[in-house]
Amino acid sequence: MEVLEAVRSRASVRFFREDPIPEDLIREILEAGIRAPNAGGAEQWFFVVVKSEEKRREIHRLLLRAHLEYFRSRREPLPEEKLEKLASRIERGMYRAPLYIAAYVDLRRKIMRDEYGDIEWMMALESVSAAIENMILAAWSRGIGSVWLGVPVLLEEEFDRILEPPRGTKLAAIVAFGYPGAPVKPRRRRPLEEVSIEV
Repeated sequence: MEVLEAVRSRASVRFFREDPIPEDLIREILEAGIRAPNAGGAEQWFFVVVKSEEKRREIHRLLLRAHLEYFRSRREPLPEEKLEKLASRIERGMYRAPLYIAAYVDLRRKIMRDEYGDIEWMMALESVSAAIENMILAAWSRGIGSVWLGVPVLLEEEFDRILEPPRGTKLAAIVAFGYPGAPVKPRRRRPLEEVSIEV
């Protein structure tokens, strides 16, 4: 699949088939991640790959709570009946995936002086985000769908208890990967004229 074709045809997948992803493809996805551009060439990222049934079940259970927390935290919270509908969909299998990859910012090896800590954190997060996008596009080029989940940061400590990342790392996101359970249809985007200018 050409890069632009992957970019244009990709969409978030929320229901996955149970088929496992072959090991060679998991490695290919991760290797695409570490080929991402990264600030200062520091590679300040770390990935926790979750394949075990038990850990995946725990993550899925927490994803329900994290989503409810997120939608209640918005300036215009979802009405309770919509939250109940969302909870029901998640309980029926939305976001349950054969593979999760948790992406962490890894600042155990800092390259900037302490007074630039906030800047280094932001640049490292940008690098991790680029790695996530690479993984998502590499997966989609092989027919593997995904959804980028930011809501786990709302329950970071609880996810960390499951994922057991190295000390000194901080959760950025979890990506669910799997073969789509239904045809993928990209959503419309706002027109470029609304989101860009020339100077």
